[in-house]
Amino acid sequence: MLSWSAAAWALPSYARQTGEACIACHVSFPELTPYGRLFKLSGYTLGTTKLFPVAAMLQASVSHIGNTQGNDGAYPRQNDGVIEGGSLFVAGKLGDHAGMFSQWTFNALNQNPGGQDFSGHTVADNNDWRLTDHIAKSDLDLIYGLTLNNNPTVQDAWNSTPAFGYPYQSSHLSGAWGIASPATLIEGGLAQQAAGLSAYAFLNKAWYFEVGGYRVAKGGTSLFKNGVTLSNRLDGTNPYWRFAYSHDWREHSIEAGIFGLDARVHTDPLDPGSPNNHFRDSGVDAQYQYLSDPHVFTAQGSYIHERTDWDASQLGASVQSPSSDLNSFRLKGSYWYQRRYGLTMSYFSETGSADNIAYPVTGSPNTRGYIAELNYMIQPNWRVGLQYAGFLKYQGVSANYDGNGRNARNNNITYLYTWFAF
Repeated sequence: MLSWSAAAWALPSYARQTGEACIACHVSFPELTPYGRLFKLSGYTLGTTKLFPVAAMLQASVSHIGNTQGNDGAYPRQNDGVIEGGSLFVAGKLGDHAGMFSQWTFNALNQNPGGQDFSGHTVADNNDWRLTDHIAKSDLDLIYGLTLNNNPTVQDAWNSTPAFGYPYQSSHLSGAWGIASPATLIEGGLAQQAAGLSAYAFLNKAWYFEVGGYRVAKGGTSLFKNGVTLSNRLDGTNPYWRFAYSHDWREHSIEAGIFGLDARVHTDPLDPGSPNNHFRDSGVDAQYQYLSDPHVFTAQGSYIHERTDWDASQLGASVQSPSSDLNSFRLKGSYWYQRRYGLTMSYFSETGSADNIAYPVTGSPNTRGYIAELNYMIQPNWRVGLQYAGFLKYQGVSANYDGNGRNARNNNITYLYTWFAF
């Protein structure tokens, strides 16, 4: 009843609440339409309250890595059909001014140390709880409220920010044996690690403003990290901001905005008295949608710059310099025909400061590649996808990035999956 992927999807509980079809809120899950964005910003309160606002999903897949170089143990369950797991959602209207999205995930591919054996593990996943109100006058339309959540940008209504950005689903091998690309802190580094409270407003369906702060999830908010090992412990309250402009006309919709996070993270996640590393993440994003029948086209892009000041204890041990930069660029375009047949192409790139300690072979984090994906919707709540992720450069080079003859393209992943919600 259940996705081991951190992404969340179109929920049947919302469709039951509003009486709308899935395509009213979603281009293709989890990408939101203008109506879907209003539903989210209104605190999931549109429609009627249901006694049991629950939904579930299940995922299964087959993954293949480009080349194991004889080290099959480093890429567990590749070429095997696997049930990845799934999620149970408590999601919907709690009252006229309160609603929630709460995801609890069972990961069937929780790898046991030292082997290819797996054990199931249930954890807290994305959560977004809201209090909202709506002022509607002839010259004023204002949605405003509070969001309590556990993943910076999970509360955002556009699919150009990290939490609900592309890829919406990826292979369990994408993090195996060091394949995962370097990432800024705001790109999932605090997911299910923190609890944040933000105040937001959406003015005249055009201007969006949000400011808030994140702290380590503990005490009354510890359920937001239930079952998750703390890897990034925040120190104190860390500010988050988001500003965007959006405009819809006929079949078209555009958005452009900025977002950011200023975070101090303990060097030892188990020791709240340890010194801090200081991360400053600043991003710009944009989105375009053309929603028609039978043709649909959408595009999203983002650029994030991260400046990190490292504590002196890290110098010479984990990093080479007292400060470093990391830049993340994402660009994605999707085409759907009859909301059933989909094609997505995306490009990703990470560039940053040279560091011979963090990257001892190449001295560089620079990584770039692409993702191509074909989708077929068997039903509005049942999708099949074939995804190919290719690396053009990994840690600064295209060949021999580890000093043992492994090339960037050896990390390419073919991923066949199915997703079902009910």
